[in-house]
Amino acid sequence: MGTVSDPVELFTRWQSGDAQAGDALLRACFTPLHRFFRNKVSGEIDDLIQRTLLACIESRETLRDPAQFKAFLFGVARNRLYDRLRSELQLGAHIDLSEASLHELGASPSSVIARDQRQQLVAEALRRIPLDYQIALELSYWEGMKAPEIGEVLGLNPSTVRTRITRARGALKEQLRQLGAPTGEGEEPLLP
Repeated sequence: MGTVSDPVELFTRWQSGDAQAGDALLRACFTPLHRFFRNKVSGEIDDLIQRTLLACIESRETLRDPAQFKAFLFGVARNRLYDRLRSELQLGAHIDLSEASLHELGASPSSVIARDQRQQLVAEALRRIPLDYQIALELSYWEGMKAPEIGEVLGLNPSTVRTRITRARGALKEQLRQLGAPTGEGEEPLLP
């Protein structure tokens, strides 16, 4: 029997008691979670990844639809990110992190080593748009998630997600312009 890499099948098997499937699933989650956190926080992100995976382990029985695992995973990751930002930046619960950018919050930039100046500019521009815009773009581009799944992560309906992604692209393009990055008409910025 070959190795299974489909997260839905792995999750289903894990819920049924297959510990090896659970281990494979959690290992497969590491890279996407690392990618999710790396441009949002400074310093070590392993703790955030571990806390996210632990929450998934603790609530695996409550997730009824295995097809929703990816949305659930990134929803938990978003909550852990917000918890860390509130703690590190000493923000009260009254601050709406979904509408604030990391740049506005004064978060120090993560040590992202980009291969070229364009990637560095895009990474900085992403940090300057509202956090939920950043999350929506990253989940769409990096994780290949569709509007319904992103909606599960952000707590929004799919049409609102599509609107948010459109606005996020515009906000990202404007930030790139402000940072001096050349943006041709119709050119979609490459996400790092």
